[in-house]
Amino acid sequence: MTSDQSHEQPRITETHESQAFETAYPITLTNLRGALVVVVGGGAVGGRKLHGLLAVGAAVRLISPAATPDLRALADNGAITWLARPYQPGDLAGARLVFAATDQRAVNAQVADDAAALGLLCNVADDPRAGDFHLPAVHREPGLLVAVSTAGASPARAKRLRDQIAAWLAAGRTAQDGH
Repeated sequence: MTSDQSHEQPRITETHESQAFETAYPITLTNLRGALVVVVGGGAVGGRKLHGLLAVGAAVRLISPAATPDLRALADNGAITWLARPYQPGDLAGARLVFAATDQRAVNAQVADDAAALGLLCNVADDPRAGDFHLPAVHREPGLLVAVSTAGASPARAKRLRDQIAAWLAAGRTAQDGH
């Protein structure tokens, strides 16, 4: 064995989960304030994505024939633009980021294909491998952003770990405040 070979790391390829980690490149998107982001799907999943985008100041275009009462209220108040109809080609024009979050596999696949053709990053809620990125479980506090990812394999596990980290951080603050 040469000295170069002794520094090689073994490849982990046993499971889809390990492969997802091998190909995942974590980033934090910045400067989304005012950027157009298209969310296709007006249900609970699309709503969660949409609220996270509004929290960072993105300009959100919702495309869905129906929407939750909460999303309807956001549209009525002018916080989002809602096209109350099914997705159609051309709906991604001008977008910076795309979320396919309908309950219809064929629609999500079409959104992902159209986004890819335009060179846009797309999150596909019902099939993380079909998109370009997935969202980690996030904890925010002043001066800190903690993101926990399972590469889309177990969102519930990521949320549980995020909550444990948040509790640990809170306990640390409490302990510091007590001294």
